[in-house]
Amino acid sequence: MRQDREGEVQVANAVFMFPGVGSHYSGMGKYFFDNFQVARETFEEASETLGFDMATLCLDKSHKAELDQLQHAQTALVTVSVATYRVFQQEIGLKPDAMLGYSLGEYSALCCAGAFGLSDALRLVKARGEIVSEHAASVDGTMAWVTNLAPAAVEEICANVSEMGEPVYVSAYDTPLKTSISGTQAAIRLAGDLVVKQGGIAIPIKMSGPFHSPIMQPAADRFLNLLQETQMRVPSVPVIANRNALPYGTSETVADNLYQQLVHPVRWLDSLRYLLEAGLTTAVEIGPKNVLQYLLQAVAPDVLSCTYDKEKDVRKSERMLVVQQEDYPHIIAQCLAVVAGTRNHNRDGADYERRVVNPFRHVQNAWEERNASGLATSQADVQEALQMMQTALEAKRVRQEERERHLRDVLGRKLLKIQA
Repeated sequence: MRQDREGEVQVANAVFMFPGVGSHYSGMGKYFFDNFQVARETFEEASETLGFDMATLCLDKSHKAELDQLQHAQTALVTVSVATYRVFQQEIGLKPDAMLGYSLGEYSALCCAGAFGLSDALRLVKARGEIVSEHAASVDGTMAWVTNLAPAAVEEICANVSEMGEPVYVSAYDTPLKTSISGTQAAIRLAGDLVVKQGGIAIPIKMSGPFHSPIMQPAADRFLNLLQETQMRVPSVPVIANRNALPYGTSETVADNLYQQLVHPVRWLDSLRYLLEAGLTTAVEIGPKNVLQYLLQAVAPDVLSCTYDKEKDVRKSERMLVVQQEDYPHIIAQCLAVVAGTRNHNRDGADYERRVVNPFRHVQNAWEERNASGLATSQADVQEALQMMQTALEAKRVRQEERERHLRDVLGRKLLKIQA
């Protein structure tokens, strides 16, 4: 049973996902700003850092055009995502085993994992937005989404078009049948025609540049100095890098990955596959909209996932992620069933009687008495049943991985908050 210092029991293998540009919208973060002091303090910190009112930019719909400007969209998304994360930890408290963010969202993930503070994140993101916007405006480039084609087919199309003298590159690998491409305007048109001929769909991305491609190298070089001047720390939680779909290592890799991110494709699909191989069971999208939840479901529909954005999402997430009182009877029944149905490998009869039989009978008798009398099941009853199951499985010589799997299944992949 995994229990942290606050007395919470939770399952492992939870990941937090932070969205990138395109997920922003006017009014984002309003529920958190209106209802949680920690969110308002986050908005205030952002306003002090950037020198303008972040709440007005995000919440006032008359500022939508300003919000849609890349440099403002980026700082606003980081602000709202970090505010959302802080509210989530205050209200739910589920600790992630890993984090990742899509493009700009990688800054939110790194900030929440402690690689740098919010002020540094905002200063970097503001400069990043200005630099890439200026460079994008100086080149004849754009992007497009490609669906219904495998990545290898899209790579081949890009290679063929580039050989014609119009550079185009895969700029994001999202799902097995969804990528994005970046290149010159002419290259995107040529590539789009080939995509359609092969049965795919090409959708131009408006108001964009050739992001996450070698065309952005001059912008990346300008941005590198700012990255190197910023104090970076090793993330306290593993953060999966867009560039190579692997966890950040040393503090030096933080700046390097963020530099390389500007000219390399977002390897979102590979990042998800890495986490799935590591045992990912639960994913929470922290921030506006549910784009990343949608991408995850296209890759791994069985992973428990939710988004944490609006009030309805907050209520749904709490029910999905935290054990509710109505779950208590089922958890105890499952604990008893697991112990009764698990094979014993312990040949020490006295030890088996002491650590399996007696605790099992105690929990079973109490369970039957409550059912017969109509008494409500308490959290203490649940804790006792969980402890009985873990002790009994250990006594039966059940492997740790299997014990953890049983705990995960019994709790329904939820967090059990222990009340003082």
